[in-house]
Amino acid sequence: MDGEYRMFYIDTEGLLSVFRLIGGVEAEELAKLLLARPGMREDELADALQMDVKRIRKLLHQLSEFSLVAYDIVVDKELNKRVFRWRLQQEQVRGVVKTQLKRIAERLQMLKRHYESNQLYWCGREGCRKYTFDEALDKFFKCPSCGGKLMVYDHTKLLKAVDETLAEINRLLE
Repeated sequence: MDGEYRMFYIDTEGLLSVFRLIGGVEAEELAKLLLARPGMREDELADALQMDVKRIRKLLHQLSEFSLVAYDIVVDKELNKRVFRWRLQQEQVRGVVKTQLKRIAERLQMLKRHYESNQLYWCGREGCRKYTFDEALDKFFKCPSCGGKLMVYDHTKLLKAVDETLAEINRLLE
């Protein structure tokens, strides 16, 4: 079995979730329609989804940036002109998910390094940010948002959660 297929399986619900994350509910509806009827023209998609054809084109181009949809240019004999027939590229979804997982892992690694290399101070109030020692010192250990006292922030639980998430991502990417 190919290594990519061992990585993870994306079912139809997962596929539609990727489309929804990229283009919202409209992109999900468009994907459902193209799953059922590949090769539709933009005007047919617009009619079926009761949307403006310009919006359909915008969604299609947004999805094509991720290589999730592709088109074939054919001559429509009824219309006597060239038309675009759109289809999903389901095989590309795995690559999009893999790329996004790698980006998430990179950001989590950056966050982990930041927390490990800095002693942070926080007032403990939800919505207030955390400060490095130098920033807290500049603010006289007083939170500029709420006026609370800035105390050393214990990042143990956060780092444990980051490590667990990174392990899960790495397991999926193997």
